Amino acid sequence: MIMGRRAAGLATAGALVLGTSSGCSGLPSIGGCTDRDEKLATVLAELPILSAHPGTATPQDGYSGCDTDDGFAYAGRRFRTDLDREEIMTFYRDATAEDGWRLDSENPNPVPSDGLAVSTAVGCFSKEVDGTTAHLNLWFPSDLNIPGEIEEPEDEYGLDVTGSHDGAAWC
Repeated sequence: MIMGRRAAGLATAGALVLGTSSGCSGLPSIGGCTDRDEKLATVLAELPILSAHPGTATPQDGYSGCDTDDGFAYAGRRFRTDLDREEIMTFYRDATAEDGWRLDSENPNPVPSDGLAVSTAVGCFSKEVDGTTAHLNLWFPSDLNIPGEIEEPEDEYGLDVTGSHDGAAWC
């Protein structure tokens, strides 16, 4: 009987260590969102950068929430414009710098001609927001087009912001 309790105690201790080392704090369920991250989604949705756009761009509906699979807050907006990618990127290089964002990476052609797209970020920026690092992703939905399956408009681009107090977020 003592051996059984010891084994159970070791199993419990192991589960606690494993849960702690994998980023599972016990607050959210695995893959869920905490209350702090649910609230962070509202903060992200109100960031001025999501309203900034070139004069010829037309804002589309915005969105925000918490990704329950990966446990991070997000907010974003799409825009329609006749500007080319470089003109859009130039605008956001300036607008993000003025708003305190740091350019982390640029990738003008993020989607390979064959194979899996790991990220569609054309530009990735970061900034401290509400006590955590927020990531701003400039992307073009048409990069994901597959003829006959996915057909996003060529004149549209998006901005997404992600962040998390209790999980991981990235561009």
